[in-house]
Amino acid sequence: MPPPARSTAAGAAAVVAAAALFGTSGTARALLVPDSWPPGVAAVRLGIGALGLVAFAWYRGLLAPALSLLRSPVLWLCGIAVAGYQGMFFIGVEWTGVAVGTLVSLGLAPLMAGLLGWAVGEGPPGWPWAGVTLVAVAGLALLTLAGSPSVDPRGVTAALAAGICYSVYTVFGTRLVRDGSHPTAVMTAAFGTGAVLVSPFLLGVGDWIASPAGIALALWLGLATTSVAYVLFGKGLSVLQPGHVATLNLMEPVVATALGLGVLGETLAAPGWLGCALILAALAALGLLERRSPAVPTGA
Repeated sequence: MPPPARSTAAGAAAVVAAAALFGTSGTARALLVPDSWPPGVAAVRLGIGALGLVAFAWYRGLLAPALSLLRSPVLWLCGIAVAGYQGMFFIGVEWTGVAVGTLVSLGLAPLMAGLLGWAVGEGPPGWPWAGVTLVAVAGLALLTLAGSPSVDPRGVTAALAAGICYSVYTVFGTRLVRDGSHPTAVMTAAFGTGAVLVSPFLLGVGDWIASPAGIALALWLGLATTSVAYVLFGKGLSVLQPGHVATLNLMEPVVATALGLGVLGETLAAPGWLGCALILAALAALGLLERRSPAVPTGA
């Protein structure tokens, strides 16, 4: 018997909370250490975040299940996607700005995750999801167009690559959870693998990591926006369709845009405000749908 509808509502709330934490990443880097090398930032974030997840998994008695997942090719695919997302995201933000980089990286992610999840047997995300996703993507388009009069195509390419990576680890992370793995074990193994893959970039981090601002950035990105955020994200994977998770994660660019405006002094034209309103309306609609829908059965 699937969990009750309130489980999907709790899962949706956890993903939105995780997305809000994700949305602080670009602003934190721009505010604290703006000249830091993006791949180095990604390596530091993943390294500290993975250590935090390992500690939490150990506390919950899930470290052994996490280690056993390293025998799974699907887990390694997730780990590669995690590493790719982190690096491409910070490169995209470096070249396009926090607001636009975050928006582009996640703009097509709901569609890609929904279709990829359907292709690998997670089931169709449904017409209601398609409708709210269309509204949310329209909002993202307005936000992107209003975000900057000149967008670096290299940054857009990097941000799109980040979105593809995000879709892959969302879909296949969900697959591992559906197959009976605990979501925290999946997140721990995937992020530990990703941290190892990007660890060579630690050699180019530079001396910013030893400054007070650098330490604050490393701890915030590693513990808050990775360890805590992905424990919450995993709760959503256990009860929601991949496409729904990706749509709910569109709260991230809304938060990133708000911080870009309020903290970094970035500007937003009227269409951008309309875009934010459309995204929030779509998230609210999807949240209502999740409250009325039974959760997806899981063996976790």
